[in-house]
Amino acid sequence: MKLLKECMMSGRKKSVINKENLRTRKYMRDKYSKSNINNVSGNVFNGPTNIVAGNNYSKKDEEDKVARYTPEPIWRSPITMAILSWMGLILSLIGLFPLYKIFEPIINLTANKRIKAELNNNIYVVIFAVIFIFFVLIMSLRSITKKETRHPLFFNYAISGLGRRITIEKIHIDKCPICGGTMKYFNKAVEWKDIKYSDGRTKREVIKKVPALQCMRNSEHWFKVDPASDRVNKIGD
Repeated sequence: MKLLKECMMSGRKKSVINKENLRTRKYMRDKYSKSNINNVSGNVFNGPTNIVAGNNYSKKDEEDKVARYTPEPIWRSPITMAILSWMGLILSLIGLFPLYKIFEPIINLTANKRIKAELNNNIYVVIFAVIFIFFVLIMSLRSITKKETRHPLFFNYAISGLGRRITIEKIHIDKCPICGGTMKYFNKAVEWKDIKYSDGRTKREVIKKVPALQCMRNSEHWFKVDPASDRVNKIGD
């Protein structure tokens, strides 16, 4: 009987010790759990959390930004696509004469005609060069009126073919949607080609430009402009 009582007392002591151990473990677990809770601006985060000062701004938010501009017509010219077409035709016909005079010595040579040295041939070369330059310019303007597109000139001015008519416009640009800086409208180089010379020098040649709005505060904030639209979306990094 004495041995049985001792066993029962020993069991009770062990039970009390186990209960105390459980309470201690639960207390330590609750304490550790509370120590891992971070409260930032009313938000509770469990576990270690890194908080960066300032606004959290993702790359996707930047890509969703849209830049806007408003074109203001400064001068509506009377030059239409039809007029440019007629001017191009007339210039091409006029250019045939100096072109013939340039190649006249070769024509006479093939026809076994007597060749006379004429110093005036150089004049015909100059005349043809001038006519050719004007022809290229007129065809470029005709293309603008045909497609009704807008292209940068300088100092935020543009040439437009809206309405099949040449118009000079002033481009009023909103602030940079990313940083609020002043923006400019110009042809931005987007592709280059490196030309290597025999002496080891390397020259970079621009092979592609696109109309763009670029922030003057941060050149990385730039937006490609659709020549046929007033709404532009960011593509530059």
